[in-house]
Amino acid sequence: MKQPVIASGWGMNSAFAEDFPALITGLKDQKFVSAKPWFATDDEWQNLRLTVNPHTVPDEPAARPGIERIRLVIDQALKMAQLNASDLAGKRVRVYIAGSGVRGSINDFIGYLDRNDTEDLLFFPQIKNLHAKEYGQDQLAHALLETYSLSWPPVSLYCASNSSLAALHLAQSTIAGGGADLALVIGWTEILYQDVVLLGGLDMLGDKHPQPFSHYSDNILPANGTVALIIESEQHATRRGFTPQITIKSSVCYQSGAARGNSTFSADFRSIAQTLDRAIQAADLELKDIACAMPHGNGIIFSDKSEAMALQKVMGKHAVPVVSYKGQFGYSSACSGVLDFMVACDALMQRRLLPMALRYPVDESLELDLPVANQPYPLTARNILKSGLGIDGSVIAMVLSACQEDIHELS
Repeated sequence: MKQPVIASGWGMNSAFAEDFPALITGLKDQKFVSAKPWFATDDEWQNLRLTVNPHTVPDEPAARPGIERIRLVIDQALKMAQLNASDLAGKRVRVYIAGSGVRGSINDFIGYLDRNDTEDLLFFPQIKNLHAKEYGQDQLAHALLETYSLSWPPVSLYCASNSSLAALHLAQSTIAGGGADLALVIGWTEILYQDVVLLGGLDMLGDKHPQPFSHYSDNILPANGTVALIIESEQHATRRGFTPQITIKSSVCYQSGAARGNSTFSADFRSIAQTLDRAIQAADLELKDIACAMPHGNGIIFSDKSEAMALQKVMGKHAVPVVSYKGQFGYSSACSGVLDFMVACDALMQRRLLPMALRYPVDESLELDLPVANQPYPLTARNILKSGLGIDGSVIAMVLSACQEDIHELS
């Protein structure tokens, strides 16, 4: 029999908000994150044959180093979960890191690849970023292992936009299967020069703010960010005296591209629909039990339309409210799934759905119920359907549920 899995604490940090309460306040105030052009001159992006000077979300003031930023959000999650750092050292604790790891920016040393003598190192210190210690994929894992005296090395994985949700899926499956009592899921995104070149070359970037589910924009807004989420078995939480508020009723993963031997992701609405349907069935729920859907919703028209078609196929037209806040707080690829998960948890705990702030009108032809009023949308059902898409061909869907009939009875 599978163990019930609950979400007990979380934290985040980005240019939009320094912590999760600030994130919710920003969404309530219908705030938009600031963006600016990546390249300083027109010659730079035009020489790369990009269509525009891509806009990204800058870290202002400059962000802390990766490990410091990760420790910050872990502390936030531990505090909310009523845990100490020493609780992460247990033998039945697992840690998952979603992200591409520590990397050097190719812009620092691409012009010096053939230079490595003493004088080159003196006059071109950027070459030192080629050293393995500057981009070792296990650097963060080792730092966490030492800092928190972990019994097991952290598991690192990266599948671009679905990284954090994939890590959460693995963590939830491990706990549900009895392989662990508690898991910490970490997501970390740092946008570098090579990311902008790659995404710009794929025509996924733009020079204006994106608006999910709108035909007036067709781009994402890359942003740095860090998230941390603690989940545990319901039995473990009860044993330590913690009152659960949110449970993960189901988590389902489908690998669409790999099944066809194709490494390029194509947003197939049939695959998405099948995964959504399986998640609802695995949670032993009916469509009327779903209060809201939080799809990937990254602002790319083709992707958003595929998700809209999948939601229509599974739930019908205008069936439930559908939201994506990536047009407001930006798109942190290796954090986005867990960040949405946190917002969904808050919506269930507060029994309300915050409306989407709009830069541009939504596409009415998608026939989705997109809450865009100025007032929060009341939630009557106790379950939210969250889904994510990955460039590796993965589709993940999970159902979150409020543990109590009236969650406010807990306060």
